[in-house]
Amino acid sequence: MTQPLVECEGLVHIYKTAELEVVALQGLDLTVEAGEMVAIAGRSGSGKTTLMNLLAGVEPPTAGAATVAGHDLTRMDGRERDRYRREVVGYVLQHSLANLVMDLTVIQNVQVPMLGGGKHRRGRRARALLEKLGLGGQARLNPAQLTGAEAQRLALAVALANEPRLLLADEPTAELDGANAQTLLDDMTRVLRDLGTAAIMVTHDQQLERHVDRVIQIRDGKTSTERRWRTKTSGDGEVADELVILDRAGRLQLPKAHVEKLGLRDRVRVHLEDDSIRIMPAEKRPDADG
Repeated sequence: MTQPLVECEGLVHIYKTAELEVVALQGLDLTVEAGEMVAIAGRSGSGKTTLMNLLAGVEPPTAGAATVAGHDLTRMDGRERDRYRREVVGYVLQHSLANLVMDLTVIQNVQVPMLGGGKHRRGRRARALLEKLGLGGQARLNPAQLTGAEAQRLALAVALANEPRLLLADEPTAELDGANAQTLLDDMTRVLRDLGTAAIMVTHDQQLERHVDRVIQIRDGKTSTERRWRTKTSGDGEVADELVILDRAGRLQLPKAHVEKLGLRDRVRVHLEDDSIRIMPAEKRPDADG
């Protein structure tokens, strides 16, 4: 059995100041396989960006276990952390221009993170990546001459330039309108699949959710639910299969929408069948189909 590319268990991160401690992550669990695309969703303050910064090697976790491509994020020293950021991950920050060097041309920006190889090889790789992302004609421009959608594509090209095992993207469509977001997601998905690169992306955009393999919901610094998109064979459209996290104590946190729809409160009825468990309002009997 192959090891997951990303494996976090009981991940904790605490921000400390002279007067205050803020617990941003409190026991988060996460597994991502090689080549898998995962979206992270959750309200502001739920710990999404903190998780991305830890996985990017920006800072170490306070407690818990976290490995990416065999690198233990809890034990790396400064030199190992720099090497990890150069060789293992690519990071697209939320604001596209923060990823770019404004004094360099588009193609020079893509070449900056590239590792090894001569000048001509780096140039070929950079041009090929720009072509894949629809920027072949803008290679000699300055980033200030690009549209917002083009700048976001360039930021993605820069993050992929070092051929990372894992791409991290914080709200990659936040600055784009619906049409540009859709075309970027189509191209990004295709490029990631072609490269075999895994991706973890923070999002509030339902368009992005439908381009990934899984959507993981974070609440209060923990993973709470997970869902996968599928199409009904009856032709009724797309629905989400919801996977609820089961913690070590056997506790489930049911999605709020399901709780409200079924009117669940205080106590629920749990009915064990041959290979499944049904959860229903306490007053409903298992043999009552209505």
